[in-house]
Amino acid sequence: MLLKTRPDPGQPKDHGSALIAVIGVAAILMILGLSLAAVTTHSLGTTSSTRAGIQSVAAAESGVNAAIVALRGGTCSASYVSTATVPGFGYATSYSLSATDNSWVDGCPASVVQAKRLKVTSTGYASSKGVAGITGGDKSIVEATFTYVPAVLPGVPSTGAAIYMYGGVVFANNGNLVVSQSGTAAIQIKNGSLSCSNNTVIQGDVTVLGGDLDINACTIRGNAWTSGAASLGHITGNLTATNTAVPTGSSSLPGVDGAYTRNGALPPVPGWVDFTYLASNWVDSSGNPYTPYTPTPDGSGVCELTPSVLAAASANRPPARAAYNAPIIINGLGCSGGVTATGTVNLTTSVAVFAPEYNFNNNVGFKSSTTEQRQLWFITPDNTPNGLPTCGTGQGDFTINNSFDIDQVNTAVMVYTPCRFVAKNSFKWRGQMYANGANDFKNNTGFEFVGLGLPGVDLNTGVTTPGGSAGTAAKFKEMLTMRDRAVG
Repeated sequence: MLLKTRPDPGQPKDHGSALIAVIGVAAILMILGLSLAAVTTHSLGTTSSTRAGIQSVAAAESGVNAAIVALRGGTCSASYVSTATVPGFGYATSYSLSATDNSWVDGCPASVVQAKRLKVTSTGYASSKGVAGITGGDKSIVEATFTYVPAVLPGVPSTGAAIYMYGGVVFANNGNLVVSQSGTAAIQIKNGSLSCSNNTVIQGDVTVLGGDLDINACTIRGNAWTSGAASLGHITGNLTATNTAVPTGSSSLPGVDGAYTRNGALPPVPGWVDFTYLASNWVDSSGNPYTPYTPTPDGSGVCELTPSVLAAASANRPPARAAYNAPIIINGLGCSGGVTATGTVNLTTSVAVFAPEYNFNNNVGFKSSTTEQRQLWFITPDNTPNGLPTCGTGQGDFTINNSFDIDQVNTAVMVYTPCRFVAKNSFKWRGQMYANGANDFKNNTGFEFVGLGLPGVDLNTGVTTPGGSAGTAAKFKEMLTMRDRAVG
């Protein structure tokens, strides 16, 4: 039989309510404890993430600084990863051909690339990572951009017009001047006039400042500009002149196939460059200097460019330069009677000749002794630093009489003289000319432009740079921007 227990009538009716209260308080305390733990954990995660962010940004900036040090030392790395763990970083380099746009090419610019800016994108890593799943600061990216100046390779740069005659020039009698070149007038007159006649043809543009353009019975196959009057034969391009009037009732100027502009803007012609003798300025494209040699003048003070003189100059080279046939300098400045030559002179290497004057008479020629290209400079220094051609005491003209021939395939020649260039009776020139002025280009002149230039001189602008043709390393300059970049 089952017995049923009756409640004790003496017990209070709220018996056990204290336990419920205890359980409720315990639950509240548990919730508070869990909340406190969650808050503590989140705070720890946030603090660790902040610390990690500071470390990773500092590491990324260390990467930028490491790239700066390397670039200043002449080393550009397309990518780099630090071997150190603290700070841990890696960076990548890119470049832009523009100074403003946002087009970038991965890697470092080659020496021949005319880059305008460099960009270093550096990624830094925190040494103490974030906890509690808050890892946003573990990695940071910093991007910096810099102005970039491309390297200038060693070797004499080809700059300047085909023919630059400061004081004017006269072309006469069946000349054929192939002087076309891109981006600049091929014949430039700074302070004088240009005259040509008797079936002479100029194939290229012409700029004449400080004088007139007289091309009666002459053709310019290109454009022409003059600060003075234009007396016309035939111009196939456009003409700009200041005081040539279009005939009444005509809409064009006879003899000009293109447009005629009166009192229009003229292209700039650079000022005269004073170029002196400094052997150390002459460095070839391999970075090795030309070797100077001083010939002995004869009893009249004349030095002749004979095979024996050229052989002696070549033998004067150090063995390392002789091994690859390095260029030479003939320092004939002590030859008071100037430099001359007879017959055909075979060039076994490239040569720069310095002399107070030059006289070539009766069938003189210069050619490469092989199929390799040779360059030859004839230079009379301008020793007066006044920005004007100054033919000094003891100096004379560059004179050609009765046939002068430059090999039209493998040889290019440049003349620089603060005196005059005087050529008579048939000559063929392949190369470049820079002179005070020309008395005559007479009788069957042939000219083909090949750029040679002068070491350390930009003949396009007239600006001289110290160091000659030794070249300069690429440089990055001021920092343009530096910013944090989102990690994606």
